Amino acid sequence: MLNPGVGVHGIFGGAMGYRGAAFRMAGRRLLQLDTMYISRHSSEWNWKNGDLVLLDWFRDVGHRLSFDVVHLLEWDLLLAERLDRLYAAVPPEAVGLTAYTPISVIGEHWRWVARPDGAREWNALLAYARDRLGYDGTPHGCIGVGPCCPRSFLRDYAAVDPPDLGNDELRFPLFAEALGYPVVDTGFRRRWHDPDEDRYFNASARPIDPRTVAIELAKPDGRRAFHPVRNSIPDLAWESRPSGRAGNAS
Repeated sequence: MLNPGVGVHGIFGGAMGYRGAAFRMAGRRLLQLDTMYISRHSSEWNWKNGDLVLLDWFRDVGHRLSFDVVHLLEWDLLLAERLDRLYAAVPPEAVGLTAYTPISVIGEHWRWVARPDGAREWNALLAYARDRLGYDGTPHGCIGVGPCCPRSFLRDYAAVDPPDLGNDELRFPLFAEALGYPVVDTGFRRRWHDPDEDRYFNASARPIDPRTVAIELAKPDGRRAFHPVRNSIPDLAWESRPSGRAGNAS
């Protein structure tokens, strides 16, 4: 166990077919989870709105649990290091986001802000934050994989009841900024526009080569966060050891 004493609470947002039903029935026991929350929305909606699913979980389950910081980890996110090291750069009072980047740098061709539909929803979301919360900052986007946030942010974010506009990669940074929380990059992906980074961490469904993982884990200062990992990693050693790309927020 890399994180002894840390609670692990599952959120199931997959398809509702036969396999989904089987997982909902046995997933908690098989995965040795402390709790299992089943989203009431479709898998497509859940994929697009991870932040809103997290708020549903907080309203229904999380508010009764004792925790300071929550880490939202997807099934195909491989973290081969302790959370307190991987998220060390993120203070406990901050929101940690991956590839936290100004929208102006990401560019207008990003699907969530591209015309016509993306731009329409993004402009409506931005207007909502400005009108309701007085937001006047520089809008950012992120890769919605591996975020972390303090309990107080979930409480405040749930109270705002954000609209289903855009997606989590727009809403997470926008509302963290609008609610006055510091935002810190996790460092899991070091640059947005860098094809070389895709070898280690991407959101374009390009699976990470197991050989890349093995090479990085063999380096004292190698990567410890990879996405998406959809193949088994042979002879993966799960001991905790220092690394150059490490962090914490627990």
